[in-house]
Amino acid sequence: MMQLIAIEWLRFKRNRLNLWVTGLFLLVMLASAVWSGLAAREFRQHSPAAPQTVNAMSNQAEMHDAPKAADHTPKANAFSASAAAPPLRLPALSGLALSVRQLDFLSTGIKISTRSRHTDGRNSDQLFNPMLHELGMLDFATVFALLTPLMVIALSYGLVQEDRESGVWRLVCTQMSAPWRLVCAALAVRYSVVVLTVFSSSLLALCLDPAFSLETLAYWLAFAGLYTLVWFGIAGLFLLLPFSSGAAAIGMLGVWLILTFAGPALLGWAADRHAPMPSRLDSIIAIRQFQEQNNQQRQALMAQWYSNHPDLQLPAGKELPREIAGLPAGLVLDQQIRPVMYRFDSARQAQFEFLEAWSWLSPALAAVQMADRLAGIDAPRYAEYIQAVNHFEDQWRDYFVPKIMSDSAWSDELSHDQPRFAFAYPANPAACLSLIAGQAALALLLLAVLFFSRRRFAKA
Repeated sequence: MMQLIAIEWLRFKRNRLNLWVTGLFLLVMLASAVWSGLAAREFRQHSPAAPQTVNAMSNQAEMHDAPKAADHTPKANAFSASAAAPPLRLPALSGLALSVRQLDFLSTGIKISTRSRHTDGRNSDQLFNPMLHELGMLDFATVFALLTPLMVIALSYGLVQEDRESGVWRLVCTQMSAPWRLVCAALAVRYSVVVLTVFSSSLLALCLDPAFSLETLAYWLAFAGLYTLVWFGIAGLFLLLPFSSGAAAIGMLGVWLILTFAGPALLGWAADRHAPMPSRLDSIIAIRQFQEQNNQQRQALMAQWYSNHPDLQLPAGKELPREIAGLPAGLVLDQQIRPVMYRFDSARQAQFEFLEAWSWLSPALAAVQMADRLAGIDAPRYAEYIQAVNHFEDQWRDYFVPKIMSDSAWSDELSHDQPRFAFAYPANPAACLSLIAGQAALALLLLAVLFFSRRRFAKA
């Protein structure tokens, strides 16, 4: 067998077309790895500075929208200190380079305040042109998922068919007792070339990220090797078919289109039926109704808040600014809106987990989900992040609102005692292993079918 592999390697490298395909694939993968790795590095370098920028803009908006507070209270008070809270950030994991572009579509920075962030339009994300945004470079995981099958097809689609068409395969079958070993050796050589290309580019992309970890690298390389093996299994099955080389190439491209594009679309449709996304219009209507009810009960809710806090009273004859007087109503409003908004995160989580369970039907979908898991931007982790933000926001408001409502002065000691946000939700090893196991099961199934059908190669 080793002699056959050496012969096939000599045959492979003497074919200029194979070298051109491999070189082009390597060049594209390395370029994508460098771009993704540097983008992840830039994100981590600029993320500490981002809260200060957003915080300054938020402070300006808060003070511009609350002139009465500046007139009635001193600068160093609890109200101005609460406006100076930096936004919370979803910490990316060590696999950020694999799926760096997806961070642009997530609200990873959340500005907490005494207002409801769900109705405060000043804290909205940046605006961008979706069409121009989509024309940017793809992240590494997407390039890997799209181009690896194409390279497998380009290197292996005519291994047996061309020899059959030229009459060489009949001679091979008469000289070998097991022609399938020659096919196996040819596929093994090509598999090694593709895997080395993928592994080297993956290592480059992850090493350029300052948060590189060996655990993430091991998970990704294991998945990438199995993903490539799945496509070589598909290529081997097409070599069994009595088609011409052109028909085999078209058939393999058809399978690539189905598994890469049609499969995820059908699974997405099924996931939407499994966990339907709530109606945005109904949610907006419900939020507007909550706002109207709270506006009508603003004075009553403020009086109730002070009755629940008899130890905190304003000095006699002092009138609260409108923004501060509306805090109790705003807190009640936020508690009413949160369940409505969290339904969207719960639906995304359920859909993601449904797609994860069926991702073995679409290897490309599994690759993207694996990258999201390792990057820390998957829907389940984001839902946990939103829950942690809500919990911290409650603690933060419990600390600031009594001081704001009693018009307390602010000091450095109070600043040191305020709550600190900490979100340490690592990658889910069970989910990563499940995705790897799905690819392993699919690869073993294809290889088993190929092995039990190996004698069909002897048919000249």
